[in-house]
Amino acid sequence: MSLDANLPVVELVLLLLTIGAAGGFLSGLLGVGGGILFVPALFFAMSAVGLELEHAMHISIATSLLIVLATGATSAIAHYHRGSVEPALLRDWGPFILLGVVVGSFFASYVEGEVLKKFFAGMTLAISLYMAFGKEKKAETRARFLTLNVQRGICTAIGIASAMLGIGGAIMTVPLMSYSGLAIQRAVGTGAALGTIISLPATLGFMAGGILHQIDGLPPGSVGYAIIPTSMLLAPVGVRISHAMPRVMLRRVFAFVLLVVSIRMFTG
Repeated sequence: MSLDANLPVVELVLLLLTIGAAGGFLSGLLGVGGGILFVPALFFAMSAVGLELEHAMHISIATSLLIVLATGATSAIAHYHRGSVEPALLRDWGPFILLGVVVGSFFASYVEGEVLKKFFAGMTLAISLYMAFGKEKKAETRARFLTLNVQRGICTAIGIASAMLGIGGAIMTVPLMSYSGLAIQRAVGTGAALGTIISLPATLGFMAGGILHQIDGLPPGSVGYAIIPTSMLLAPVGVRISHAMPRVMLRRVFAFVLLVVSIRMFTG
């Protein structure tokens, strides 16, 4: 995104670094790649400097995915070293999430920015309510209908939604794993790892879509790269705190963050 000469560049960079720190911390704490914060933050920043809604939302999503790749990978590595990543789920879910990402990246280029904005807000609201009021199931009491094939179908849908929303998918995979009976700390770590499977192909898909469509009016540069250093720095801090927090409190924090983001996107 090109910057106007009158824009306070120093203030903008400081804002992006702050956003990166907050997103990185949440990435480690909740297993998310930070997209639930990066997308709305980038969207409102771009809108404030006059970029049209249609371009602002698509650029925010694509930029968020690239940042999520760096932040989510850092978070996933930290969780892996603490033994909180489930390899079996990566093998069972990964290929189907990847399939969904390919499909979602293709269709996202054809969806209007306002529709993506409302879709983002609606999904985060629904998931926040589940995480706030839903009960964490034990493995032996998990729902019988969640067979492996059903899980794979849900994962394909998660891949589609994640690519279209510019997120690492943890706001959906973590609740699914929690509902399936996986401990919340282990679900958080596995969600971070799955986010890396989502973000790379989704980013490439958005890049390809922009080239193929040859969209007029796109700015020659972009903001967002200032977010990456602080987000990677704070992710391990979030990981350490997540392992020290009670499970119920961790779920409530997850729900609160999603609720705030959802309301802001609906009203902004």
